[in-house]
Amino acid sequence: PNAFTPNGDQANNVWKIPGLSLYPNCAVTIFDRWGDQVFHSKGYDEADYWDGTDRSGKKLPMDSYYYIIKLGNGEKPIQGTVSIIR
Repeated sequence: PNAFTPNGDQANNVWKIPGLSLYPNCAVTIFDRWGDQVFHSKGYDEADYWDGTDRSGKKLPMDSYYYIIKLGNGEKPIQGTVSIIR
């Protein structure tokens, strides 16, 4: 998925990445358009899903964000963009 809507309506409020929980050593890092890190997790299961806030818990604006996912198994990192729609 490349977009989610963290608006409190209980649908698509977090960025779920199907199958990523199969890689317990993965790392997910998300950056804003200026290259500032806004989110990071080691492992990515339901308790770790990104909810569209920065590292201090502040809601981020509607925009596209750059992500890097390292699976932790030696494979090439996965990179792309994800959009917050408010």
